[in-house]
Amino acid sequence: MLIRKAANTQSDCKLVFSLSNDMVVRANSFNQGEIKYSDHCGWFERTVADKDVLFFLVFEDDTEKDFVGQIRFRRDSVDSTECVISLSIAEPFRGKHIAGQFMELGIEEMRRNWTHIGTVKAEVKDGNIPSNKLFRSEGFELTSRVNMYKLKLT
Repeated sequence: MLIRKAANTQSDCKLVFSLSNDMVVRANSFNQGEIKYSDHCGWFERTVADKDVLFFLVFEDDTEKDFVGQIRFRRDSVDSTECVISLSIAEPFRGKHIAGQFMELGIEEMRRNWTHIGTVKAEVKDGNIPSNKLFRSEGFELTSRVNMYKLKLT
């Protein structure tokens, strides 16, 4: 798999827009409403430019032909030692047991950029069984806060 930072381009914006409006992605999001393209473009531009966000796109190989999904990390500030992970996998790659590798690739890339991060957190809906299984299988521990997982990095 190839991972690279999302760029403020129309093609990257469209890839993420399409994935974000996927029925399964919407159903597993805390905000389930359909996303308007104009709203998405503004959000995408701000997010790609945000110094407290690392936004990656993952492709099956180096041709960038097959879009596997997106993975984002958000921190509160440059001094934060924690960040929050968010990820979505495109429909053709779901159920193929690549989510762990996908997440590990993203965390490795995040650590290259933000060396001071010691904890990765994830907020997952109760009904999102695949994501709950994924985070548990990748070593995240369920915290006392409902739906919040944490992974201490070493």
